[in-house]
Amino acid sequence: MRVTLFTLVIASASVYADSPLPADSIESIRVNQVIEGMQSAITKTDIGAYMALIDTTDSFFATEQRAWISDLQKHPVNDIELSIAWNEPVRIQDDGSAIAPLEITWHIPGEELNRLFAYQARFEPIASSQGQWIFAGRAWDIFNDETKGVRVYADSVHEDLANLCADRVENLRDQIAVNMGFDYSNTAPKEVVVKVYPEMSSLQASIYLSYTDGLSGWNEPGESIKILGRENFPTNRLDPLLAHEIGHAVSFEFGPEINLAPWWTLEGIAEVAAGLFRDSWDSKNKRISNLAKENNLRDWNLLADFRGEANNHARYVYLQGWSMIDYIDRIHTVENRNKWFTKLGAGATLEEATQSTLNMSFDQLDTNWQQSLLDWNDDDTSD
Repeated sequence: MRVTLFTLVIASASVYADSPLPADSIESIRVNQVIEGMQSAITKTDIGAYMALIDTTDSFFATEQRAWISDLQKHPVNDIELSIAWNEPVRIQDDGSAIAPLEITWHIPGEELNRLFAYQARFEPIASSQGQWIFAGRAWDIFNDETKGVRVYADSVHEDLANLCADRVENLRDQIAVNMGFDYSNTAPKEVVVKVYPEMSSLQASIYLSYTDGLSGWNEPGESIKILGRENFPTNRLDPLLAHEIGHAVSFEFGPEINLAPWWTLEGIAEVAAGLFRDSWDSKNKRISNLAKENNLRDWNLLADFRGEANNHARYVYLQGWSMIDYIDRIHTVENRNKWFTKLGAGATLEEATQSTLNMSFDQLDTNWQQSLLDWNDDDTSD
């Protein structure tokens, strides 16, 4: 028998309305039916059946849940089981929704131990409590939507961080949008949703059950920005973290195919966005220049596939990607960089995008970039 690798106890039921229901109440029965239906759909990897049980009124949550269940087809895990944890009762809320601790256990092939994830989950009736119910996701303690176009969710332990996120996102988003060539001044602002997860394991499991890499933040097209909660996190550290993820969110506007661009380009533009809010150009450029002088750079093809070989060269994806995008900015202008990304967003290859916007081959761009690194010394400045 396997034992669990970790146990997550996110919030006790006492945080929510203290109205426990008997097991034979209609609300308790309906919540258990939703969980059983989710279990069945997951076992069959039936995306349609799973999504029929999901609250789709929030497009961000719906997109996240579709990605979550779809990943089980691409990267299966074993022995997935859903249940209400700790024999806790379902608790009814003032708005008619219900809260229950949802426990998920699973096993990742190649690992010795099972994984376990538990958190307070919200369930809602579609119409009356007598009819169909749906899963509405994590029952967050904190919800802040005081800034137009910004929503922030967190648990109570990270209330201060949630409020700081709510205060900073609008400014970060708008500066990054201008840098990437998007003007929100005459249009409704691009909505940004931030979810602050209390620990690494809950952040990972909220993305995919197969996800095991360490991370501080996450964003995919149409999804919320997910970040790892921290105690006493100062603005000068939060801004670059949020800016990196907002950089992803804004960059997705370059076109419908942008997320198929090489991984290093996506992390590169996100790191450039983060660089707007931190003073680290010289140190980063020194690191990449030293790697070039040591003949220790990576072929771009090795940094292209998020789910492939690039995972073995992750630090190069970020650092080398940042350096190339920064080089294009400084030598070929930010405007041409944005045109280059727009070509990638329309489905162009690196070669096609580089030829059409920079009037050279990608190999020539690569050669010029590497030479600039070899020529750089510590006395140079960053313009």
